[in-house]
Amino acid sequence: MSIISILSPEEEKAFTKAPKFTFTQKEYYYKLPNSLLHTIDGTSNKIFFTLMYGYFKATNKFFEVNLDDENLLYLSNEKFRTTVSVNIAERTFYRYKKIIREYFVINEYTDNIQQLLQKEAITLANNFVHRKKIFYFLVEHSKKLKIEIPSYTELLKIITAALNTQKKDIFIKLKSLSENEKLKTLDDFLDKNEDAKNRYNISYYRRLEHSTKKNQMILSLYKLDQIKSKFIVTKSIMDHIGITPKMAEYYAKWIEKGKTSQLTQTNKINQQFTLLSFIYYQYLIRNDNLIDRFISTVQTAKNSSFRAQKEFSFEQEPHKNRGNHSAPS
Repeated sequence: MSIISILSPEEEKAFTKAPKFTFTQKEYYYKLPNSLLHTIDGTSNKIFFTLMYGYFKATNKFFEVNLDDENLLYLSNEKFRTTVSVNIAERTFYRYKKIIREYFVINEYTDNIQQLLQKEAITLANNFVHRKKIFYFLVEHSKKLKIEIPSYTELLKIITAALNTQKKDIFIKLKSLSENEKLKTLDDFLDKNEDAKNRYNISYYRRLEHSTKKNQMILSLYKLDQIKSKFIVTKSIMDHIGITPKMAEYYAKWIEKGKTSQLTQTNKINQQFTLLSFIYYQYLIRNDNLIDRFISTVQTAKNSSFRAQKEFSFEQEPHKNRGNHSAPS
């Protein structure tokens, strides 16, 4: 099972890296009850324990402890007034985790809890909730279940499995049609265009045009025509396997935001399903986009016409007045 990408590199880093605290936050998160701290022997160990405690109190997660961690240096210099030069042993690290979990009444991550999270992920996936929203829902749900928040890798596995479950029936139907001649129209998307820096042709369709200038409107009409022809050819397959507009939008957005290389690395059935979703969504959204721009163009033309009419009337006003004054009594 290939693991999908969910968070951006920046978001992933924010989730997996230990948090940075302000001075006020440090004072709050690193304030331990003496009864708990007294159970730890040795000043260096107390520093490591306090660091782990503060991180867990803030995030419901444990992080790898590094000697150059700015929060570790803060605790060493400001709280305990000593230097830490040796990291704690792995068995000590796990013992401290157990103590901290018990103090905060946090349950251990078990197979049963994994199944609960998996069930929630499947429900959300079946309702086409965006995968990023599923991710953060599972984070918050883990807190409600009073468990240590699973690792980034574990959450990706859960969400990937949920999405695969959602597509299972569709894939079975699509597999029986995988050699259908109509599906060959999808191949063009994954060909490379030598005139466009050797980029995949699908990248040409990722972004909508919004300008109402003539050349941009013509370009949009051309792209819609290309998508429409593929849509007409493959619509019977989409209907047979059960792709809906909502489903199409959900999976098409993955293409819009992800890298084409991620798509090319998946198996043929997955590629075909994703590209069919992309065509369906593109056909709908490009029609709406062009109608909106056409309405905008017409409105702009009307406004310009009214404005010109007003200006003309204003310019003619002095002539009307002169005409009235010279009229015979």
